[in-house]
Amino acid sequence: MNKLLLIFLLCCTLCSCRTHLKSGNKTVIQKTFDKTITDLRDQQEYGIVTIGNQIWFAENLTFETPKSKCYKRKKRNCQRFGRLYPYDELDMACPKGWRVPNNQDWKRLKSNFEADSIYALLDTAQWNNVNHHTNESGLSIKGVGYQLEKNLFMGNGTGTSYWSNQINKYDEYFHIHLYGGDGIRFEKSNYTTNEVFHAHPLDDIDNRRFTIRCMCDKSDP
Repeated sequence: MNKLLLIFLLCCTLCSCRTHLKSGNKTVIQKTFDKTITDLRDQQEYGIVTIGNQIWFAENLTFETPKSKCYKRKKRNCQRFGRLYPYDELDMACPKGWRVPNNQDWKRLKSNFEADSIYALLDTAQWNNVNHHTNESGLSIKGVGYQLEKNLFMGNGTGTSYWSNQINKYDEYFHIHLYGGDGIRFEKSNYTTNEVFHAHPLDDIDNRRFTIRCMCDKSDP
Protein backbone atom coordinates (compact mmCIF):
# COMPACT_ATOMS: atom_id res chain seq x y z
CA MET A 1 0.00 0.00 0.00
CA ASN A 2 2.84 2.39 0.90
CA LYS A 3 4.50 1.59 -2.43
CA LEU A 4 1.33 2.44 -4.36
CA LEU A 5 0.99 5.71 -2.44
CA LEU A 6 4.60 6.64 -3.23
CA ILE A 7 4.07 6.00 -6.94
CA PHE A 8 0.88 8.10 -6.91
CA LEU A 9 2.62 11.05 -5.22
CA LEU A 10 5.53 10.85 -7.66
CA CYS A 11 3.17 10.95 -10.63
CA CYS A 12 1.38 13.99 -9.19
CA THR A 13 4.68 15.81 -8.75
CA LEU A 14 5.75 15.10 -12.33
CA CYS A 15 2.41 16.24 -13.73
CA SER A 16 2.45 19.52 -11.81
CA CYS A 17 6.06 20.38 -12.71
CA ARG A 18 6.16 19.48 -16.41
CA THR A 19 7.11 22.86 -17.84
CA HIS A 20 9.88 21.49 -20.09
CA LEU A 21 9.66 18.29 -22.09
CA LYS A 22 12.47 16.53 -23.92
CA SER A 23 11.86 15.55 -27.53
CA GLY A 24 14.97 13.73 -28.75
CA ASN A 25 17.78 16.26 -28.37
CA LYS A 26 15.35 19.17 -28.51
CA THR A 27 13.83 20.89 -25.48
CA VAL A 28 10.16 21.81 -25.92
CA ILE A 29 8.75 24.47 -23.61
CA GLN A 30 5.41 23.41 -22.16
CA LYS A 31 3.55 26.57 -21.09
CA THR A 32 1.00 26.51 -18.29
CA PHE A 33 -1.76 29.09 -17.75
CA ASP A 34 -4.90 29.18 -15.62
CA LYS A 35 -6.97 30.10 -18.69
CA THR A 36 -6.25 29.53 -22.36
CA ILE A 37 -7.82 29.94 -25.80
CA THR A 38 -6.99 28.10 -29.01
CA ASP A 39 -6.59 29.89 -32.33
CA LEU A 40 -8.56 27.60 -34.65
CA ARG A 41 -6.62 28.82 -37.68
CA ASP A 42 -3.42 27.02 -36.65
CA GLN A 43 -4.39 25.30 -33.35
CA GLN A 44 -1.96 27.51 -31.40
CA GLU A 45 -2.87 27.81 -27.71
CA TYR A 46 -2.44 31.10 -25.84
CA GLY A 47 -2.68 31.96 -22.19
CA ILE A 48 -5.15 34.74 -21.41
CA VAL A 49 -5.58 37.14 -18.49
CA THR A 50 -8.55 39.26 -17.45
CA ILE A 51 -7.70 42.83 -16.44
CA GLY A 52 -10.62 45.04 -15.50
CA ASN A 53 -13.16 44.75 -18.30
CA GLN A 54 -10.57 43.53 -20.80
CA ILE A 55 -9.26 40.10 -21.72
CA TRP A 56 -5.71 39.99 -23.09
CA PHE A 57 -3.43 37.38 -24.57
CA ALA A 58 -0.67 36.65 -22.06
CA GLU A 59 1.67 35.93 -24.98
CA ASN A 60 2.63 37.56 -28.26
CA LEU A 61 0.75 36.43 -31.35
CA THR A 62 2.47 33.76 -33.47
CA PHE A 63 -0.07 33.35 -36.30
CA GLU A 64 1.78 33.37 -39.64
CA THR A 65 0.44 36.05 -41.96
CA PRO A 66 1.90 36.50 -45.48
CA LYS A 67 4.25 39.37 -44.50
CA SER A 68 5.04 38.52 -40.89
CA LYS A 69 8.58 37.56 -39.90
CA CYS A 70 10.59 36.03 -37.10
CA TYR A 71 13.15 38.15 -35.27
CA LYS A 72 16.33 38.04 -37.38
CA ARG A 73 14.41 35.60 -39.64
CA LYS A 74 15.12 32.66 -37.33
CA LYS A 75 12.18 30.30 -36.83
CA ARG A 76 13.07 29.54 -33.23
CA ASN A 77 12.57 33.23 -32.43
CA CYS A 78 8.94 32.99 -33.59
CA GLN A 79 8.41 30.12 -31.19
CA ARG A 80 10.07 32.01 -28.32
CA PHE A 81 8.94 35.58 -28.95
CA GLY A 82 6.00 35.57 -31.37
CA ARG A 83 6.03 36.99 -34.89
CA LEU A 84 6.68 40.54 -36.09
CA TYR A 85 3.93 42.10 -38.24
CA PRO A 86 3.68 44.99 -40.71
CA TYR A 87 1.06 47.72 -40.30
CA ASP A 88 -1.10 46.55 -43.21
CA GLU A 89 -1.88 43.13 -41.68
CA LEU A 90 -3.38 44.30 -38.40
CA ASP A 91 -6.96 43.57 -39.42
CA MET A 92 -6.18 39.94 -40.31
CA ALA A 93 -3.80 39.13 -37.49
CA CYS A 94 -5.95 38.20 -34.48
CA PRO A 95 -8.36 35.24 -34.39
CA LYS A 96 -12.11 35.77 -34.76
CA GLY A 97 -13.59 37.62 -31.79
CA TRP A 98 -10.25 39.21 -30.87
CA ARG A 99 -8.58 42.40 -32.10
CA VAL A 100 -5.39 44.43 -32.10
CA PRO A 101 -5.85 47.04 -29.34
CA ASN A 102 -6.28 50.74 -30.09
CA ASN A 103 -4.94 53.70 -28.11
CA GLN A 104 -7.88 53.75 -25.71
CA ASP A 105 -7.47 50.03 -25.00
CA TRP A 106 -3.85 50.64 -23.92
CA LYS A 107 -4.88 53.56 -21.72
CA ARG A 108 -7.58 51.48 -20.05
CA LEU A 109 -5.09 48.67 -19.49
CA LYS A 110 -2.58 50.93 -17.75
CA SER A 111 -5.28 52.65 -15.68
CA ASN A 112 -5.72 49.44 -13.70
CA PHE A 113 -2.32 49.94 -12.11
CA GLU A 114 -0.57 52.67 -10.16
CA ALA A 115 1.88 55.29 -11.44
CA ASP A 116 4.47 52.68 -12.47
CA SER A 117 1.96 51.06 -14.80
CA ILE A 118 4.56 50.00 -17.37
CA TYR A 119 6.47 47.92 -14.83
CA ALA A 120 3.25 46.07 -14.00
CA LEU A 121 3.16 44.90 -17.63
CA LEU A 122 6.78 43.78 -17.93
CA ASP A 123 7.97 40.24 -17.31
CA THR A 124 10.62 39.65 -14.68
CA ALA A 125 12.72 37.58 -17.11
CA GLN A 126 14.00 37.86 -20.70
CA TRP A 127 15.10 41.46 -20.17
CA ASN A 128 18.71 42.53 -19.73
CA ASN A 129 17.59 44.79 -16.90
CA VAL A 130 14.55 43.96 -14.75
CA ASN A 131 14.83 46.78 -12.23
CA HIS A 132 11.37 47.71 -10.91
CA HIS A 133 9.57 45.04 -12.99
CA THR A 134 6.62 43.46 -11.16
CA ASN A 135 4.51 41.80 -13.90
CA GLU A 136 1.54 42.47 -11.64
CA SER A 137 -0.72 42.34 -14.69
CA GLY A 138 0.29 38.81 -15.69
CA LEU A 139 0.84 40.02 -19.27
CA SER A 140 4.51 38.99 -19.06
CA ILE A 141 5.70 41.40 -21.77
CA LYS A 142 9.25 40.46 -22.73
CA GLY A 143 12.02 42.39 -24.44
CA VAL A 144 11.72 40.59 -27.77
CA GLY A 145 12.93 43.36 -30.09
CA TYR A 146 11.52 44.64 -33.41
CA GLN A 147 12.37 45.25 -37.07
CA LEU A 148 13.08 48.82 -38.23
CA GLU A 149 14.54 48.32 -41.72
CA LYS A 150 14.80 45.48 -44.22
CA ASN A 151 17.84 43.92 -42.58
CA LEU A 152 17.80 45.73 -39.24
CA PHE A 153 16.43 43.79 -36.28
CA MET A 154 17.23 45.22 -32.87
CA GLY A 155 16.15 45.62 -29.26
CA ASN A 156 16.10 42.00 -28.11
CA GLY A 157 16.60 42.07 -24.34
CA THR A 158 16.17 45.84 -24.05
CA GLY A 159 12.88 46.74 -25.72
CA THR A 160 9.77 45.66 -27.57
CA SER A 161 7.17 47.40 -29.74
CA TYR A 162 3.43 46.79 -30.12
CA TRP A 163 1.03 47.96 -32.78
CA SER A 164 -2.04 49.99 -31.97
CA ASN A 165 -4.80 49.56 -34.55
CA GLN A 166 -5.47 53.28 -34.81
CA ILE A 167 -4.28 56.04 -37.12
CA ASN A 168 -3.75 59.75 -36.61
CA LYS A 169 -5.02 62.55 -38.86
CA TYR A 170 -2.15 61.85 -41.27
CA ASP A 171 -3.19 58.17 -41.66
CA GLU A 172 -0.14 57.05 -39.67
CA TYR A 173 -0.47 54.01 -37.41
CA PHE A 174 0.31 54.40 -33.72
CA HIS A 175 2.54 52.00 -31.85
CA ILE A 176 4.11 51.76 -28.43
CA HIS A 177 7.80 51.18 -27.66
CA LEU A 178 8.45 49.68 -24.22
CA TYR A 179 11.86 49.64 -22.54
CA GLY A 180 12.87 47.55 -19.55
CA GLY A 181 14.70 48.37 -16.34
CA ASP A 182 15.67 52.01 -15.96
CA GLY A 183 14.23 52.91 -19.36
CA ILE A 184 15.73 54.85 -22.24
CA ARG A 185 17.27 58.33 -21.98
CA PHE A 186 17.05 60.88 -24.77
CA GLU A 187 20.31 62.83 -24.76
CA LYS A 188 19.01 66.09 -26.26
CA SER A 189 16.21 66.50 -23.73
CA ASN A 190 17.77 64.42 -20.94
CA TYR A 191 14.37 62.75 -20.63
CA THR A 192 14.13 59.14 -19.41
CA THR A 193 11.09 56.93 -19.96
CA ASN A 194 9.95 53.31 -20.28
CA GLU A 195 7.29 54.12 -22.85
CA VAL A 196 7.26 55.94 -26.19
CA PHE A 197 3.90 56.21 -27.92
CA HIS A 198 3.86 57.68 -31.43
CA ALA A 199 3.31 57.10 -35.16
CA HIS A 200 5.57 56.89 -38.22
CA PRO A 201 4.90 58.33 -41.69
CA LEU A 202 3.58 55.64 -44.04
CA ASP A 203 6.32 56.29 -46.59
CA ASP A 204 8.85 55.11 -43.99
CA ILE A 205 6.97 52.14 -42.56
CA ASP A 206 7.00 49.23 -45.05
CA ASN A 207 9.88 47.43 -43.33
CA ARG A 208 8.84 48.22 -39.76
CA ARG A 209 7.48 45.15 -38.01
CA PHE A 210 6.29 45.00 -34.43
CA THR A 211 4.65 42.44 -32.15
CA ILE A 212 0.92 42.07 -31.48
CA ARG A 213 -1.11 41.31 -28.38
CA CYS A 214 -4.72 40.41 -29.15
CA MET A 215 -7.47 41.45 -26.76
CA CYS A 216 -11.24 41.73 -26.43
CA ASP A 217 -13.78 43.24 -24.07
CA LYS A 218 -15.72 41.02 -21.70
CA SER A 219 -18.86 41.90 -23.64
CA ASP A 220 -17.24 40.70 -26.91
CA PRO A 221 -17.45 36.97 -28.04
